[in-house]
Order: sequence, then structure tokens, then C-alpha cells
Amino acid sequence: MRFDPERGETATVHFRIDVPAEVTLVIYDGRDRRVREVEGGRLEAGEHSLAWDGQDGRGRQVPAEAYVYTLEAIADSGAPVIHDLTDLTGGEALEVADVEWDPEAGLVRYRTDKPARVNIRLGLQNGGPYLRTLIDWVPRAAGKQAESWDGQDASGVLSLSRHPRLSVGVMAYGLPDNTLLVGAAPDRVSFADLPEEASRPRQTPKGPKRMYHHADQPLETRGDVSASLTLDGITRRDAQGRWIVSGSVPVRLNVADEDRELVLTRRFEPVFFVDGIYAFENEVGFLPMTWHWDTSSVNEGEHFVTVNVRGYDGNFGTATLKVWVDRPGAGSAPAGQEQTRE
Repeated sequence: MRFDPERGETATVHFRIDVPAEVTLVIYDGRDRRVREVEGGRLEAGEHSLAWDGQDGRGRQVPAEAYVYTLEAIADSGAPVIHDLTDLTGGEALEVADVEWDPEAGLVRYRTDKPARVNIRLGLQNGGPYLRTLIDWVPRAAGKQAESWDGQDASGVLSLSRHPRLSVGVMAYGLPDNTLLVGAAPDRVSFADLPEEASRPRQTPKGPKRMYHHADQPLETRGDVSASLTLDGITRRDAQGRWIVSGSVPVRLNVADEDRELVLTRRFEPVFFVDGIYAFENEVGFLPMTWHWDTSSVNEGEHFVTVNVRGYDGNFGTATLKVWVDRPGAGSAPAGQEQTRE
């Protein structure tokens, strides 16, 4: 169910109770933190409904996101009963249909058969690098969807719109049957300022963590990370902004400060590509790290150096640099490819 509080809409939950009971509608966010309690008071047996206006317990509008609801009923016997489908439904990987890139409209189109959290990554086919995350596990309603894309990679140096090897990868997993979608479709995961201790009690035991099973990860750490590439000691650029390099070039990888702990604690491997072709990887990643690129392996001219940070739990990152390889003439042979720990 989707509703937009900014248009005065509310979400109405219909239910039936067999005996008189005190009933409360409770709303939780994607971290299982309690957003709001809607008191229904004592209700007689029969059909009823309770409505939520999209505000938290302090009267603030919640961000456009996916929320779940539960119904808590206390009958005269005093034994509370909780109706909660969150742990019993959703979480399954979904097959995404009709995936296509429309360069004329600037839209990635796809379809899911049920409400889902969706991730779209763009890259190059045939073993090439991942180059951009378009949307990152944001909620979407069931049916046909279209996401805007300017055709650029994450670093804004590659135009992929009509690249012959362009690959559009769409992943999705189902949302629980008790999901409420609030507001317009968001472009990022957002959370309200809520106390951590007010959390939803699980209805089923939490199972063992499964690698690359995205629904198992906490939502706040599920997304991709921001990577960066720099060239140590390289200071010259041409009129087009390309770094002028030659010989053995120190290519330094790092990630944003806010992502550093996540990347290191979950383990990752860095993979480097030159012009979309695999060049080097290290099975055990550390930060920062420097790969020494031997430019004698490529022709003089423009080239693109890309890194992929591949997390073992499915958190990825990418960055690309545009360079100009110069041939300065006779001189010492460039050093071979190697890695340096900082």
C-alpha cells in the first residue's frame, strides 16, 4: 500500500477481532525502530480499521520510505496477541523482468511482480568493471518502473549511454506483506530520528547470516560505498583535465571516511581495470593501498583506470580516472606491477 501524506492521504489498515480487545496499530521503519503507535482503544468483536497519517510519535512527517505495521491486541484474558508478517514474508530474491536502457529518454526500465527493495548497478559486459550504482536498495511498488540516468559513470568521466558493452544489472528482494510505502518513490534510503531501544520484537528466530543475501544485512549498512582514486606524485594535467602519466604510475585507492569501518570490517578485494579490461587484483584488501600501474602495457594516448571495491557481503564501490599516457623517449624501463601497503 502506498500513500502520500503531503496530499492529505492516510494509510488505513483493516482487521477483524473475534473477541473484545484493546488494539494498537504500531508502525516501524526499515531498521525495526518504532515510529508511531496508533491507539484504537477497546474494540468489540468484528470488523475494524485504524489509520496512520505518516507522522512519527512527535508529529513529524516521516521520510519517504518503506515501513511495516503490526497490530497488537490485548483481550480480557490479558494475553497480548501480535499480528506481524514482517519476519514471515518478504526477503526473497525476486526475478526482475523487462530490463532495458532507453538512451533517448534517459531511463532504465524494469518490472517487479511485488513491492521490493531494488538495486541497479551499471557496468561493462564480458568481465568488465562495475561503474555506477544508480539506485541502492530503495523501495519500489510492484509493476513497471523507470529510473532516470544521465549516462555517466560514478566519477563523471565516462559516457556510457551508448557504450556497446553496457550492462544494466537490476537486483531486488521482496518487501513484507505488511509494508506501507510512504510518499513519492525515494532515490535513497532515509531514516527518521528515532530511539534505538524502541525496536520491533521478532516473530521468528533470526537465522544464520548468508553471504550476498542482501535482505539479511542491516538496512543502514546494506548499500554501496564511495571509493576514490588518486595518482601519487602526479601533478600535470592537459587542457582536457587528463592526468599526464608515464612509466610506473602509483594509483592510490581509498574510500570515504564514513565507509571506511564498514569496508574494513566486512573484508573486500580491490580489482583494477584499464580501459574496461581486467588488469590487477589483490585477494586481501587494505586501506589505503597503492597499485603501481606499468603504462608500457598500453599505447600512448587517452586511457581510463577503474577500481572496483568488492565487498564480501555485496557492498561495492567504484571510481575511474582519465589519463593521458605519454612516451617521453629513452629512459629506464618502468617498474613492474606491484602493490604497496600504506
